[in-house]
Amino acid sequence: MRRYSPLIKRNRIPFINFETGAPKADMSQPSVVTPFTQEKQRKILKLVNETAPLRLFRGRVIPQLSTFRFRGGGRLMTGQIGVFHRGGGHRQRLRLIDYKRGRKDIYATVLRIEYCPGRTSFLALIQYTDGVLSYIVAPETLRPGDRVVASETAPIIPGNCLPLRNIPAGTIIHNLEPRPGAGGQINRSAGCFAAIMSKDTQWATIKLNSTEIKRFPLDCWAVVGQVGNANFWARAKGHCRVKRWLGWRPSVHGVAKNPVEHPHGGGTSHKGPKRNPVSPW
Repeated sequence: MRRYSPLIKRNRIPFINFETGAPKADMSQPSVVTPFTQEKQRKILKLVNETAPLRLFRGRVIPQLSTFRFRGGGRLMTGQIGVFHRGGGHRQRLRLIDYKRGRKDIYATVLRIEYCPGRTSFLALIQYTDGVLSYIVAPETLRPGDRVVASETAPIIPGNCLPLRNIPAGTIIHNLEPRPGAGGQINRSAGCFAAIMSKDTQWATIKLNSTEIKRFPLDCWAVVGQVGNANFWARAKGHCRVKRWLGWRPSVHGVAKNPVEHPHGGGTSHKGPKRNPVSPW
């Protein structure tokens, strides 16, 4: 039996049932289905940035859609350091994100795009027609006022969630399920997307963001489009204190430590180890 650290259990997000018995929308099957490619996204993004540039909401998070985040400081359940140069950081709250998109055939309107300190991507606060609020991962072209839906017959536009069976080949997707009913777990970080290469009677061949090619069952659900904040890698930290706010401590070379702390430690000079490089373990 696999045992988990108590630190992981403290950060386990509880399940929240948002079902209110709202009537389902009448989703008709579109007559013509065209793939949403990366070239089409570029054209839409150019138009959107000119007419409605992205403005992030940097206010407080909704308390009912967040929970306290416990920081372990890189320690194991025994108190020993398991991950180096981790610890401290600003107090954060875990956002309760709907990766599964369980509310099917109910339209939702995007209220705002929010910054989330716990991940590289942005979040979209959506409100369903019956008033229920929820967080989802914001695609690149999503803006406040847009409508999204999770349905088997939803149109192929960014933010909509469909099974792979109904998504045409060539479409870029994110928040992909590894198996039916597991919820989105693949390609959720900033700028990530996967592309559907081909489909057969049971499987869909998908090229992931890591250029790895895998097969997924056609009953797996995915969201159309690319994850937003694609230029996250070009973000300038400004000064070293920003890394401390994010929970990163300084990293020290092994040759600069004491012999009891690292095999490379000790000595009167820091010119390098007199042996083959090894880890502390």
